[in-house]
Amino acid sequence: MSLPPRNGNARPAGVATPTSSLASERDPEARLQWHSSVCPLCGLGCGLLVGLEPARIVAIRGNEGHPTNRGDCCPLAAGLPSTFTAQRRLTRPMIRREGKLVPASWDEAIGRVAEGLERIIESHGPSAIAFYGGAGSYCEESYLANKLMRGSIGTSNVECSTRLCMASTAAGFFSTLGADAPPTCYADIEEADLFFVAGFNMAVSAPVLFRRLMHARRTSGAKLVVVDPRRTPTAESADIHLRIRPGTDIALNNALAHVLLEEGFVDDDAVERTASGLDDLKELAKEFPPSRGAELTGCPEEKIREAARVIGNAESMLTFWFQGYNHSTQAVFKNNTLHNLWLLTGNFGRPGAGPVSITGEANALGNRWVGVMSHLLPGGRLVSNAQHRQEMADFWGIPVEMIHAVPGRSIMEILQGLHSGEVRALWTLAVNPAASLPHTRWVEQALARAELLVVQDVLHPTETTRLADVVLAGAQWCEKTGTVISSERRIELMEKLIDPPGEAKSDCEIIWSVARAMGLEKAFPYSSPEQIFEEWKQITRGRICDMSGVSYDRLRGKVGLQLPCRDGDDPGTPRLFLDRVFPRHDGRAALLPRDHKGPAETPDQEYPFVLMTGRTHGQFNTRTPDESAQQRDAGGFVEIQPEDAESLGIADGDPVALSSRRGSVRATARFSSRVLIGNLYMDMHHGRSPSAGSDRLVNLVSNPSWDIHSKQPEFKISAVSISRIPMDRESSSRG
Repeated sequence: MSLPPRNGNARPAGVATPTSSLASERDPEARLQWHSSVCPLCGLGCGLLVGLEPARIVAIRGNEGHPTNRGDCCPLAAGLPSTFTAQRRLTRPMIRREGKLVPASWDEAIGRVAEGLERIIESHGPSAIAFYGGAGSYCEESYLANKLMRGSIGTSNVECSTRLCMASTAAGFFSTLGADAPPTCYADIEEADLFFVAGFNMAVSAPVLFRRLMHARRTSGAKLVVVDPRRTPTAESADIHLRIRPGTDIALNNALAHVLLEEGFVDDDAVERTASGLDDLKELAKEFPPSRGAELTGCPEEKIREAARVIGNAESMLTFWFQGYNHSTQAVFKNNTLHNLWLLTGNFGRPGAGPVSITGEANALGNRWVGVMSHLLPGGRLVSNAQHRQEMADFWGIPVEMIHAVPGRSIMEILQGLHSGEVRALWTLAVNPAASLPHTRWVEQALARAELLVVQDVLHPTETTRLADVVLAGAQWCEKTGTVISSERRIELMEKLIDPPGEAKSDCEIIWSVARAMGLEKAFPYSSPEQIFEEWKQITRGRICDMSGVSYDRLRGKVGLQLPCRDGDDPGTPRLFLDRVFPRHDGRAALLPRDHKGPAETPDQEYPFVLMTGRTHGQFNTRTPDESAQQRDAGGFVEIQPEDAESLGIADGDPVALSSRRGSVRATARFSSRVLIGNLYMDMHHGRSPSAGSDRLVNLVSNPSWDIHSKQPEFKISAVSISRIPMDRESSSRG
């Protein structure tokens, strides 16, 4: 098998060997062995080719044989080889002795965790235990953790960082459609004639998807409408940029619905056959004429009407949204009102039309379907549903009373429990909450109060491992095997290609070792992730995520299968609800009238600015695993309108301090017309690493208030003040 050329047709799987020594001299990468895999970062699910020297990953390319990215590759994925040689890489477990973390044997570390959990359960009950995993973790790892926590220990405090990125999307789908079931696929991009992108700087956050969208747009002439308070690269590419004030998406969507209804773009009879609630939505929409929409959003009335008419005239509209919607105290309602637009216009149930939710981490959808969120059970079940609890209890062979009828704590409520003493132990897996959660100092204080803090990760030190009682050295992507599910419901197999360094172990092995040390050998008899997969897929039978027809053998060397996939002959399901029948009581979706409410914090005299957060090109989330990024860029910037800066005596490039009711953060002022007057913008990537000198983590000031329906925090909007730092103070703080 020959090496796939850089611009040729790469095969989706297998190993490539050099064809000649001359070829190797021309292209050093021709000497490498190439294996197929899937990107472990965002939830897009791009296919990658991984170039290996013996036992070492040295290169990454996009896989042209993969239908998601067709050979394209973003800078984040291309930089993955550096994560395997990071200086901070954990190679063995650590335990805290006399106040310091020191290396330990696996027997000692596993024993410390098992003994600590058992002691706390005996003294304070199962609900004193909590688990918080990463949305990039494989399905098998998350299923094991869920089974241990719910099915063996009996705690409902099972959480995942999906709470921080996709909880509101999931709740929005459930309330509108009746299930957490993203219905579209990426192939719809080539079929659409309108792209509606809201709260999502796609050009930066998902560049591969954006390039695919722009290529389709050039080919088909499709229009692009972008909703964003900032004039981002995505907004600059739009036919219509709806530049609204932060937190006013519901008012905008209601005003768009008003125009669609008023100007005859809605077929009442057709809508009522597939959706309930039309009359109620009409009544609410009357309260949001474009004039009021303009008043609330700051977007001109004529722009609102223009966008509504483009939506009304579209044959096939795809709607995209991301954290600009989900990081809000009104996030679920934002999702609902966005869904109203495609339901009103019949833009669903056919190629090129419907909602496309983009996930922030590689397995955010898979972890929702595995049930590692406090209100969920495996297979898209709910803890509040008695039949669902009974099904899981029967499957695990436990008394149904062990599965609580009331949802457990969300991650923010887990931290509240640590502060109050109701939660005594927290086990984290592949997450860095001391960097990623809002109101950092409060988070750090909560973690420090834990009687037992177990941190399972691949790096040390991180903001969270520094606080741990036990650090468990895990394996990362390409060092272990498991499955992930992308935003288009495509399940893929990530196979082990190299061994983890030193004594590090796969996350599955670590979890089942702790379970066995607690005397649970019978419930945790596994010796491979494939055995775990074969168990958990059984509980998906008949569900929207049915993977009865999926196996490791069927996935190996392939591009994955879109769920549901009900038997071995099923090719998968690219699109859901083509019959326009939804899993609600009457078979119809729900048009949900949602009134506008402002964000939890609004500017006042003490904190007169709105601070927004987002992503910067070339960085991923808190960049915990990105050693090169940590070294090359120790500080962040804040975008500010020159007019605002002048009034405060701030020059471009000045060191500044931003303060909120929770703390303060330092940054460098960057003059920008991308933000509105009275708005500031900072990226989310900088932590409290030693290289930063002092605090530049935006979560020191970000808002921990959350949506009461999804429990997702309002990272995106915080009230802050900003002031110039005198140079002598700046020099002193760096010293």
